[in-house]
Amino acid sequence: MSIKWISQSTRRLQSTFVPRMVFPEFNIPTSDFKGHQKKAIQRAQNLLPQLNLLVELRDSRAPIATRNLIFDYLSMEKKVDRLIVYTKTDQSDPSIISSLSKWHKELNEQFIMIDGRSKKGSQDLLHILEWKYDQFLQKTDPGKKAVGLPLGYRMLIGGMPNVGKSTLVNSLRFTGYSDMGRSDGSKPKKVAKTGGQAGVTRNTSECIRISDYKGGLFLYDTPGISLPGKAISKQRMLSLSLCGCVKNNLVDPVIQADFLLYLLNLQGKYHLYTNYTKVPTNNIDVLLNGIKKEVGMTNENAAAIYWSDSWRQGRVLKSGLKSGSKKSYKTASALFELEPLLDNFQYKKTMEQELEILKGWNILTQPLLNKREKHLSRANTLF
Repeated sequence: MSIKWISQSTRRLQSTFVPRMVFPEFNIPTSDFKGHQKKAIQRAQNLLPQLNLLVELRDSRAPIATRNLIFDYLSMEKKVDRLIVYTKTDQSDPSIISSLSKWHKELNEQFIMIDGRSKKGSQDLLHILEWKYDQFLQKTDPGKKAVGLPLGYRMLIGGMPNVGKSTLVNSLRFTGYSDMGRSDGSKPKKVAKTGGQAGVTRNTSECIRISDYKGGLFLYDTPGISLPGKAISKQRMLSLSLCGCVKNNLVDPVIQADFLLYLLNLQGKYHLYTNYTKVPTNNIDVLLNGIKKEVGMTNENAAAIYWSDSWRQGRVLKSGLKSGSKKSYKTASALFELEPLLDNFQYKKTMEQELEILKGWNILTQPLLNKREKHLSRANTLF
């Protein structure tokens, strides 16, 4: 295996420390697919005829693992335009930007990187959505460019669980709200439930208005949708667990912590954990013992959860906890998956192979339409 990115710290220490190049094949589950996610897929299929845009969110710390091939399938089958939005960019490694540009250029895909919690990030995305609306009008009916569509511009926002969909929906709502001219001066309420665990959103929302631009920008918030086990490898599952895209109890916390240590070593980011170990290590027991001693824990699982959660939240302990001292944190960036680190990784080929696996999956080929959903599927047709 050839690693593409080698930092200066790696070069300085490679004479005395050699990172593991292979991670063990532990017996872990490879799917967190649930019944409400099946319902969400069918609902998305039924809404496609009235949609103008699919907005797929991915975690920039694991851009390959959090790519949901179901949205590739849906956008290709119904020929719906798609915009890819990478979230949590404040916690991602800046080195990934050049790779993303190269990969998406191969597939002629449009993407943007934002911090969905920041006002600037939601403003940037809102401007792009308005631009996409103008482009759609120019392409389909130039005569309506000034006034817009009778029912506005309709979008569906989707992605893996816990990639920041509901947070972004609320942020877009707050940002667009200032342009809606509310006379009472009231502030908007949250329109989407948020939380740090995967699976907070359980149902597809009704249409949410986020802007008055040319008749309105509307979107549907969907539950996070996972992939079936046949489309996820064990290492992908580990990456998803580090991002919080699956329930924490599905993967042993010590294995999660060990995989994170493995990835940090490959990226040469030893300095982000040596406050616990003094020197770089490949041994997860050494790291967990250092965490237990520094933080005051006695349980190995608790130490593993503490360390993985701090990375999941992007807050890593900066200095030791001495008696009477306050906790000091810093924002740390890293990649949570292996593929972007490999110099022989072929993005387009990998995606095509994985998309082939989903062909014939009955959940995608047999959407269910009840009476109400049949009515919604025709909602974009006036006559």
